Amino acid sequence: MGDVEENEQARDRSERDEPVVPQITEKQARRLNTPVGAMVISVIALLGITLPFVWLQPRPDNQTYRPQVDLVQTAQQARTDAGFDVLAPELPADWHANFARWHPADDQEVPYWEFGAVTASGGFLTVAQTDRADPTWTAERIDRAPQTGTMDVEGIQWRRHSSTDRKTGETTVSAVGRLAGTTVVVTGDSRDEELKDLLSRLARAADGAGAAASASASAAP
Repeated sequence: MGDVEENEQARDRSERDEPVVPQITEKQARRLNTPVGAMVISVIALLGITLPFVWLQPRPDNQTYRPQVDLVQTAQQARTDAGFDVLAPELPADWHANFARWHPADDQEVPYWEFGAVTASGGFLTVAQTDRADPTWTAERIDRAPQTGTMDVEGIQWRRHSSTDRKTGETTVSAVGRLAGTTVVVTGDSRDEELKDLLSRLARAADGAGAAASASASAAP
């Protein structure tokens, strides 16, 4: 009796010690039996498809692309439609104009000249000019920001308006003044010294336009 029990216990231990053989499906078995050469060919074919797309992707440039426009040339073209001295000041060497356009009158909208300048610090300033400004047009240009002071640049008085975005915390500053018989609005997020620099250049451009107009009038028969 004791021998029988010992044999059964030994059989149980033997069954527990036997390794468990995993069960796989027929499809898995075929995949495991796939020749290594076929797998290599598949990888090469996949690379042949994807590599051309990688090579064709444009390589990153250290210099960010910055579109530039010929401000003076565009202003000359706009003067014919504007009927007033469109201002195109000489910008600092490390600034550039990235757009310039004439907005013709549309229904009851005010026609105006506009250009944008990217400053040395990466700020952005927009200049809008018209000889038909009304309160609505001016308010739209400054995004209805309240007046926060005045500035005197090159003998020209400018109203200073500013507003701060509650979400981003970014402050936008605008300057509104009169140059060459027109209303000029400068708006942007650049530093104050850059804003004043542009206001000064606009004033000199207006003086130059006035001098040219006077010379032309005196030369007329």
